[in-house]
Amino acid sequence: MRRRGIEVNTRTRLAKSIFFIIVLGLVLTVSSCGGDERRAERLWRQAIERVEKGDTQGAVDILQKIIDTYPDASIAAKAREQIVVYRGLATAVQSYPMRRAREWMVQIARAIEAFKQAHGRAPATLGDLVPGAFANVPLDPWNRAFNYETTARGYRLLCLGADGSPGGDGDAADLLVVDGAFAAASR
Repeated sequence: MRRRGIEVNTRTRLAKSIFFIIVLGLVLTVSSCGGDERRAERLWRQAIERVEKGDTQGAVDILQKIIDTYPDASIAAKAREQIVVYRGLATAVQSYPMRRAREWMVQIARAIEAFKQAHGRAPATLGDLVPGAFANVPLDPWNRAFNYETTARGYRLLCLGADGSPGGDGDAADLLVVDGAFAAASR
């Protein structure tokens, strides 16, 4: 009498099935670990693309996501290092216009002081500094004219900041030079 294949060695078939399930589980576990690494690396590439496009804040946000979501991934260590650099770069980019406005005001004040030395008085307008000190009347970083007026003792030079109106904070803050020295802008 012949037995069917199903009836023969049922224990062996059961053992093979269990072994297959265990191996499959191990493969899935190992591959999921690599999946996290790949996802973290994909985010890293997105962060680099953001930096290349000039979006440093977007890159910082993605790097922070890598650090928070995949802290054990090898790329997370690189993200921790780079996030410091990109945060500094983002801050520098944000503060650049105000720094540039201060630099322009220092240059204008020096030119006014030189004019005063040569002529015994402050120039009536900033246009009097052209062409001697400047090729054109200087504009602030937001492409607006600096406010300039002479006073009984000297002069006042004012930059109204990013918003172009009196008062404000941050990039919208006013910068004031009175007789060659920065002063607190009155509100």
